[in-house]
Amino acid sequence: MCLFRLVRPWLPLLMLLALPSIGAAQAAASIAGTVRDSSGAVLPGVTVDASSPALIEKTRTTVTDGNGQYRIEQLRAGTYSVAFSLSGFQTVRRDGVELLGSFAATVNVALTVGAVAESLTVSGAAPVVDVQSASRQRVIDQELLIAVPTGRTPQVAAFMIPGVNISSVDVGGTNILNTAGANVSMHGGSLGDTRLLIDGVTMANTEGTGYSSNMLANMSSTQEVAVDYASATAESISGGLQINMIPKTGSNTFSGTLFATGATSGMQGQNSDQSLVARGFPTPNTLKAQSDVNPGFGGPLAPNRLWFYTSARFTNQENYVGGLFQNANAGDITKWTYEPDRSKPSFNAAYDRSVNLRLTWQASAASKFNVFYDHHWRCQCPAAPFSAASAPSSQESIYNLEYPINDLRSISYTATPTSRILIEARAGWRREVFAYDPDSTLDPQRLLIPVIEQGGAVPGLLYRGVGLYSANQPYQRTRGITLPFGASLAYVTGSHSAKFGVYNVTALRDSRADDNVAHLTYRFLNGVPNQLTQRATPLERSERQRMDLGIFAQDRWTMQRLTLSYGVRFDHFESYFPAQTLGPARLVPNRNLSFPRTPMANWSDVTPRLGSSYDLFGDGMTAVKVSINKYVTSQGLQGAYGDAANPVNRLANFVTRAWTDGNANFVPDCDLTNPLAQDTRALGGDLCGVVSNTNFGQSTPTLSYDPDVLNGWGSRPYQWEFSAGVQRQLARGVSLDVGYFRRWYGNFGVTDNLNLTAADFDTFSVTVPVDPRLPDGGGYVVSGFYDLDPSRTSVPQDNYFTLASNYGKQIQHWNGVDVTVNARLRRGFVVQGGVSSGRQRTNNCDVIRNLPEAAVLTAPYCDQTENFLTDVKFIGTYDVPRIGVAVSALFYSRPGPAISANRVFPSAEIAPSLGRPLAANAPSATINMVQPGTMYGDRRNQLDLRMTKVFRLRNLRTGASVEVYNVFNTNAVLTENAVYRDATASGWRIPTSIAPPRLLKLSLQLDF
Repeated sequence: MCLFRLVRPWLPLLMLLALPSIGAAQAAASIAGTVRDSSGAVLPGVTVDASSPALIEKTRTTVTDGNGQYRIEQLRAGTYSVAFSLSGFQTVRRDGVELLGSFAATVNVALTVGAVAESLTVSGAAPVVDVQSASRQRVIDQELLIAVPTGRTPQVAAFMIPGVNISSVDVGGTNILNTAGANVSMHGGSLGDTRLLIDGVTMANTEGTGYSSNMLANMSSTQEVAVDYASATAESISGGLQINMIPKTGSNTFSGTLFATGATSGMQGQNSDQSLVARGFPTPNTLKAQSDVNPGFGGPLAPNRLWFYTSARFTNQENYVGGLFQNANAGDITKWTYEPDRSKPSFNAAYDRSVNLRLTWQASAASKFNVFYDHHWRCQCPAAPFSAASAPSSQESIYNLEYPINDLRSISYTATPTSRILIEARAGWRREVFAYDPDSTLDPQRLLIPVIEQGGAVPGLLYRGVGLYSANQPYQRTRGITLPFGASLAYVTGSHSAKFGVYNVTALRDSRADDNVAHLTYRFLNGVPNQLTQRATPLERSERQRMDLGIFAQDRWTMQRLTLSYGVRFDHFESYFPAQTLGPARLVPNRNLSFPRTPMANWSDVTPRLGSSYDLFGDGMTAVKVSINKYVTSQGLQGAYGDAANPVNRLANFVTRAWTDGNANFVPDCDLTNPLAQDTRALGGDLCGVVSNTNFGQSTPTLSYDPDVLNGWGSRPYQWEFSAGVQRQLARGVSLDVGYFRRWYGNFGVTDNLNLTAADFDTFSVTVPVDPRLPDGGGYVVSGFYDLDPSRTSVPQDNYFTLASNYGKQIQHWNGVDVTVNARLRRGFVVQGGVSSGRQRTNNCDVIRNLPEAAVLTAPYCDQTENFLTDVKFIGTYDVPRIGVAVSALFYSRPGPAISANRVFPSAEIAPSLGRPLAANAPSATINMVQPGTMYGDRRNQLDLRMTKVFRLRNLRTGASVEVYNVFNTNAVLTENAVYRDATASGWRIPTSIAPPRLLKLSLQLDF
């Protein structure tokens, strides 16, 4: 019933529009050009036939218009022959036109007088410069997906593009089973704006803002991966990366493939050294075991009418965690310390097993249906990462993250009723349930209170009890359902094409947060308790996305050498929270609350898209491209405009309080239901400070929203993107692309505690320790931090979320340049890659001056200008003649990790500057001593190689490969612990992971 209520408003529209386009619809290439006679006059009425084995219908036909121009769109990737015929003229055929992704190939011809039966085949290099599109796209086809040594995921495929950032590090597929699936971004874009699609249908679950997917993509059923990274048309909602996997659809010939690979710890070298050990990294992160088996098979069920393609993937990975060992005290309720058992290194493990099926039905010569189902069995057991720089966790504190439901269904319809009209329609149904629950209410793990150690050998370590790398989320179970659908209608002539469409995503999310028996997490400093976190769990929460609607119109005109692309998009986002209830809990015994259905966001926006491409010399070899586009920022059911606004989450459900364990019994001897400060040390008890929010346990919301932020036109966060560049063909099959890109954001949000003013805060400074590793050797003073007046600490919070522009100017922008080359030569010699460099600037100083509570301990860094960060990547393949050996390589050089120095400053050190101790009995404040964006670790330079010997036996092609990752065995530090303790080698910048050692893998590829 809940799903029906969500979808019901759209039923009339669905009936009207049984037409297409989801997200960035299916990637579709095109062939266009002008036909003239031998005198140079244009020829209308010429029949143009594009034929290719990639087309199920074999041939697509159109006719040149009055200007002699033609255009054939919605073509699948492949090699095409284009024939031009007109009564009284000789037929001309152009062979070898290669199409990938949404590339628009320009094929111009001249017809000479003669009989139609006379045929002339024209040879020439396939076009490599798209002179008709301002959009920027890189396509990784099946050939490269197989050849280049990578982990075989669409995110890793996108990572091969210079400038693309990825949230996790993978070497040879040993780390591809991550929560949310390795997020990617580019050109200052947000991870949340990235979209991952299969045939134009989103794979996203309901986590984040539509970018997250805990489904490992099946690459044996993928024909190519198309990555749109700039200048998106009005079809795209966001300005982030659009990664679309174009699937295999079967054919009239049975064919199959099998990829298999594996490695063990014995196939990996060793790259640790004494300098890493001295920095507090005793053991490197290494492989324990990995395997990946990926078969696929397809063919006709009814020749020329019905085809199938099915594939499966079985992936397992186990990795040792660098610098961490299992806790010898794990499970012992009497112990409160982390004692590393050096005979048992910590490890993480995961598996993903999936099977999918695609059916393609050619209902008529002009219409086609696709039905797809993909099911995954997945577990991260135990989950990773343990050693994120900001949240290392001991193995006993890591849960098993299970996915009892994880699947995707989709159906699509495409039709070409005439040579000028194209129709598409797609719909999907994505389900995911993930859980990290206790085995039962009697699970002994629930008796263990988690501890976060500020000091110790591993600063910031979470150990003893279970948690999600933080003090606020011990256990959770979440169900999410996403329902995307879309439709579009395109009208195409020789010089003009127009497209109109609609897109919507409806979604629901339900979650339950549970807890240990105490509903607490402790914080220690060198084994001494100093703070505890209290939670008002359990919490049951629900969010509903009624619509994320986009209606777009996109137009493209070609006028001689100039092609203009312009469009407009209307976006409407609407969400709400259904009726919810909360009953009593251990630390909130009097809670009994009911919340009615509550509206959330209700945004409407109109965003323009404008791009141009100019064929500079009229020979199809040089394109000058300029675009400027506005996008709304992606939104889903999480974040400041999602679950954070849920009436349940607006309560003070998580609070901290200072704690002095006066009797050293590791039990807070205070009334934890009382939010005020208590000191019973004179009676043998403890000191418990006032809680961070005295609304804890109350029905008073701690957060409210400005209606102008959530409603109306133009209120949604947005971004603008500008690009300008030149693409030039340098030689046959070789092109160079130089581009400038700029991105800037607007409609920032900020939270104002209405019960406080700027006058309620005092400022203080800190003196940084002398350390040659710090800027200028340390010893400098950082001023401008804030601390609340002690007399105001018990004032309940009344937080109000509104536009930052109400308090001053705030900016965020990115500027950068890309220089890339794309060369496809003979004998399988391919080189792609280049350099991308840029930096980001942010400034919210005006806002913080008026709202100190928005940045109490980061205010001195309100104006940040990053260093220029340069990314270099190249991939190459080469088929060695005569011996049947293919060699491929991937090289990249990337910036090191951003460096912070978070030192725990005791209240006694701060008091001379502040003129008093810290408020609320706080024993200390953790402060970053380094200007963000100015210090980075060592660059990571890595080369990966693959050598494949090919054997052929009739229709069977076998490729036996040897892969070597990290050929130079570098040990660049990838992540560091940000805690600063002292000036010793292990007192700061403790590595938490390094580039994995040189790895040898064996793999097998069978194709028949």
